Amino acid sequence: MLLKKREVSSKQLTLEMLERRLPKSHPKTTYYQEMLNRTRAGYAGEQRVDQEWQSIYLEQTHYLLHDVVLKEEGGFIHQMDTLLMAQNFILIVEIKNIVGRVEYMEDNHQFIRITSDDKVDGFRNPFDQVKRHAGMLRRLVQMSGHHIPIEYIVVSANPNMIMTSSLSAQPIFHVSGLAERVEQLFKQHQRAYLSKEVLREFSERILKMHKPAHWTLDMKVDELKKGVLCFKCDYRFVMHYRQGKWRCENCGGGDDQAFNNALKDYRHMYGEFISNSLFQDFFGISCAKTVYKILKSLQLQEVGAKKGRKYIIK
Repeated sequence: MLLKKREVSSKQLTLEMLERRLPKSHPKTTYYQEMLNRTRAGYAGEQRVDQEWQSIYLEQTHYLLHDVVLKEEGGFIHQMDTLLMAQNFILIVEIKNIVGRVEYMEDNHQFIRITSDDKVDGFRNPFDQVKRHAGMLRRLVQMSGHHIPIEYIVVSANPNMIMTSSLSAQPIFHVSGLAERVEQLFKQHQRAYLSKEVLREFSERILKMHKPAHWTLDMKVDELKKGVLCFKCDYRFVMHYRQGKWRCENCGGGDDQAFNNALKDYRHMYGEFISNSLFQDFFGISCAKTVYKILKSLQLQEVGAKKGRKYIIK
C-alpha cells in the first residue's frame, strides 16, 4: 500500500522559479541552470524506480513511503528516497541516477564516476549514508519496544551506469533487479516481527515525523523579475491585466496558467502571505479595487482586517 507518494522537492520548485525569473545576463544563471538539470535528472530517476514498485506484486502486508525526511534530536537529517515497511523487515532504498563507469574506493569511502570523455567526478558515498539511516530507524524501533531487521540497498535508475568489480560486494544494482531483491528479502526474513496493527501504527508514526526539506534561496529576491511572465516569450516579457485577462505586451497572447505560476513564484520569493499593496507591487496593477477583486476571486484564506488584511497562498 502506498502511504506516501513522491512530490517535487522544494529545491526543484525554487530552481524552476529561478529559471523563469533570473535574468539571462545574471552571473549565476548558468550555475543555477546546471543545478536544476541535475535536480530534475535525480527526480526523473526516482520516478523511474517508483514505476518499478508499481509493477511489483506483494501479497504480504506492507507500506511504501517515498521521500521521507526525519530529523534526529541532535539535528542530523535523514532523507530517505523510499521506505518499504513490512512485518518481516524494513527496507531503505537509496536511488542514484548516474551515467558513466562507477568505482568504489572502500578504504577512502568514496564514489568515483568516469565519463566517456575520461572526466573524473567524486560523489558522496551512498553506502555510509544508508547505514546511518538504518541506525536511526533501528533506534526508533527499539524506542517503541520492538525489534525488526533493517535492510538497505542502493538502486541505479540509469541503465547507462556501469558498475565495476569494486562494487561487487556492495548492495547496489540496477532498477531491473528490484523485484528479485525484494523477493529474496522476504525469503530471508520469513518471521513476522510486527503484527499488522503495530506495522500500521509504526508506519503512520514515521509519516507524522516526516519534515519536508525546505531549500532556501541564497540570493536577494530584488534581483529577480516581478509580475506575470509570458511562457511563449521564454519569460522575457511581462503580461498585463486588461479587462479580466492577462495579456503579453510582446506577443499579445493570453495565458491564465501564467498567473497561477506567478503566485507560486511569489510564495517561493517572499513567503505565503500577500496583501493588497504587495500584490499591486509584484503584479504591476495600480488600481487597489482591481487587486481586491482578484484576491477575493482566488478565495484565499484571510488573516487580519481592513489595512492589516493579508491572504495566505497555499
